[in-house]
Amino acid sequence: MMPVHPPYTPSKSSPPFTVSASSATYRPGGVITVMVEAGTNSSTEFQGFLLQARSRSGNAVLWPVGKFTNIDPSMFTTLHCQSKQNSTVSQASGAKKKKVQLTWEAPSNSNYGDIYFSATVVQDYTTFWVQLNSSTLRPENSAGGVFSSSSLLFISLLSLPAYC
Repeated sequence: MMPVHPPYTPSKSSPPFTVSASSATYRPGGVITVMVEAGTNSSTEFQGFLLQARSRSGNAVLWPVGKFTNIDPSMFTTLHCQSKQNSTVSQASGAKKKKVQLTWEAPSNSNYGDIYFSATVVQDYTTFWVQLNSSTLRPENSAGGVFSSSSLLFISLLSLPAYC
């Protein structure tokens, strides 16, 4: 996810852009909205970006996870990285923008653990940032705040009147 813009290298300054997700959790096959945008009160625009979801799992390599869906081909281009269809998305033109909003679909299993979105954002040919990361998204825990069916059965049995 490194632009080839010789002789320029990634900016080391604080980026004026953020990467964020609509949720702090995900579930297998679930959908999340992902945004790449200029910071609050910033008039800075960007010409390009490259975005993918990655696993934070300790033994995971930095390959994309999940896929982007509902892509408008006049605005975005999907890439098939590591043979994973629509796993990465980029801009379709160099038109300047302050925000892009995309739909990402989680993989059908939760073997990836915690994930995050990582982006490269190009302000112009000479100025760009790599590895702009969102906050971590954790897999939804089916027992987190919700009773399991066995817990509900136990509670139901407790509430039955006792007959001796």
